[in-house]
Amino acid sequence: MADIEWRKASSDSALVEGVPVVVQLGEEKILLARVKGTVYAVGHECPHYQEKLENGVLFGAEIVCKSHFARMDVTTGRVVSAPAMNDLPVYPVKVQEGEIWVGPAEKPKFPKPPAPIGSDPRLFLIIGAGAAGNAAAETLRRQGFAGRICMVTDEQERPYDRPNLSKDFITGKAGEEWLPLRGPKFYPAQGIELLTGRRVASLDPVGKTVRFADGESLGFDKALIATGGTPRKLSVPGGDGCLVLRTAADARALLAAAAQARSAVLIGAGFIGLELAGSLRERGLAVSVVAPEAIPLASVLGDRIGAGLMALHQATGVSLLMGRKPVRIEGAAGVKVTTLDDGTRLESDFVVVGVGVQPAIEYLDGTALIAAGAVPVDGAMRTSVPDIFAAGDVAAVAGPDGVRRRVEHWVVAERQGARAALGMMGRDPGPAEVEVFWSRQAGASLKYVGHARDWDQIVYRGSVEEGKYLAGFYNKGTLRAGASIGMARDLVAVERILRLGGGLSAAELGDASFDLIAAARAMGRSG
Repeated sequence: MADIEWRKASSDSALVEGVPVVVQLGEEKILLARVKGTVYAVGHECPHYQEKLENGVLFGAEIVCKSHFARMDVTTGRVVSAPAMNDLPVYPVKVQEGEIWVGPAEKPKFPKPPAPIGSDPRLFLIIGAGAAGNAAAETLRRQGFAGRICMVTDEQERPYDRPNLSKDFITGKAGEEWLPLRGPKFYPAQGIELLTGRRVASLDPVGKTVRFADGESLGFDKALIATGGTPRKLSVPGGDGCLVLRTAADARALLAAAAQARSAVLIGAGFIGLELAGSLRERGLAVSVVAPEAIPLASVLGDRIGAGLMALHQATGVSLLMGRKPVRIEGAAGVKVTTLDDGTRLESDFVVVGVGVQPAIEYLDGTALIAAGAVPVDGAMRTSVPDIFAAGDVAAVAGPDGVRRRVEHWVVAERQGARAALGMMGRDPGPAEVEVFWSRQAGASLKYVGHARDWDQIVYRGSVEEGKYLAGFYNKGTLRAGASIGMARDLVAVERILRLGGGLSAAELGDASFDLIAAARAMGRSG
């Protein structure tokens, strides 16, 4: 290391154990952290959306990004958990005469298997190239699988950032170049065969073969079912003539319609529908949202938070027609008329239907893989059939309460895909992650951790009405989930407490003087 060009970064006494510090050296910003007495230096931005990691929380060796709960190891720079996909840059460090010095960054490189790709004769087939499928393919390579990986998608493009479709892509702030998760050279470089525009028509679990819509077949040694969901249809006259938002192609069609429009009607007030309402409103369109429930998202977040989100959207000019249903949609694009069950007629340039998705598993009909409209899996994402796994929107996973359910959130699918990859390699994926999702609602960043199928108490810290709060959802005195706008660091602590199986009483969560981060740190001193 004698030839390294060292730069003085900080005095050693200024760096406190567990408190990351960012220093500026020329045009570079570097995050310093002391872990068990040793000083480490890494890049200061989360590899996901470039959130500043000094705004996150350090637990032992892991730093958690407060935006989307990605976790990185500051001692190695390695990604621990999605949604981040790349490792952090790592800087060599020396401490000399009470000063911390850093050398040039060692830029992260995607790890390759220790054995040459192809030296393992097996073929692992991944059906679907969304969050779960892409995460599985990348994890297989990261974890040393040297066999053949085929990732199949019926779309005409490589894996892309689906959550952004309803946000910056529709507003026009993010272009086409921003959508792909990886550049065009990544998959060939990693030996991942990406078969686009190929629809799987059937799967033979016994013969370990899939048949494509064009009649061709492909055998496999192990397979992952990760085909996601398809939008549910609106069963009213004219419902088939509406737009939906699920794929990049859907988003392009919607963007083209919005570019020529002055008004839109959205059927459905779920997270994606309301995100889209906010994005279209940001483009200057008059937006009306129609939904049968009285308060949007109340079934997930409770009446108070739902009403708060409703007020946020109304303040931007979105018209929310709650407690209503469409009975008929007429007209061509540009002259749509939506008639509601109370006789109201809404004129708009186009209509978007967002009433949920259903698992895309029709090609599994006749197999033993389906139960109750989904694909049940165990903790390693393994189905009832040996060597076949499932992850993402199609998979029914048992939660902490023992009840199987599907979870339709991007980062959950990524983490399930990574677990499935380990399962396919015969490894124990370890404890399951806590469910996490985020949503941009009328400019506010809503975050949620855990799962509260039902609750008997919601405890608040901060103020929902003032738009800065943390809510804890309790059932019989046990914390099941948390939600927040504006108090993300506290929610990071709640996520860790839930993930490590700890307890947090309603009195502690509701007490603004109770240090949630300290409580979360105390749970995992080994970090």
